Amino acid sequence: MQKVGIVIASNDPETCWVATRYAAFHLREQKDVKIYFVDAGLKYRDMCEEKYDVVKIVKSFIQSGGQVYVCDDRERLKAYLMEHYFLYLNKKDIVDISDDDRFQSMMTKDAYVRVFRKVL
Repeated sequence: MQKVGIVIASNDPETCWVATRYAAFHLREQKDVKIYFVDAGLKYRDMCEEKYDVVKIVKSFIQSGGQVYVCDDRERLKAYLMEHYFLYLNKKDIVDISDDDRFQSMMTKDAYVRVFRKVL
């Protein structure tokens, strides 16, 4: 089963909503999907706008079998990825995912990781 990791590092409701819908799509495709809220994304719990109700879509994602993690710093994210994705990604890729703001996505045969950030 392919593992999918979605890293959300934005406090923009539309970005968080789109990223969570993207994760839900992969979940419907029978993939092991995890969302990681980091940095500004930690504010997702306050996003209940009528148009982009992030709280509602995250609850639905969890009820459908998805997993959501809150990482209050990038070091914790890096440690988690090292523990759970090390078989699929090399150390440089994991460090880039956690530390490099230019990182966008990485795909191997068994794992796919994508970062969502607000683009100004």
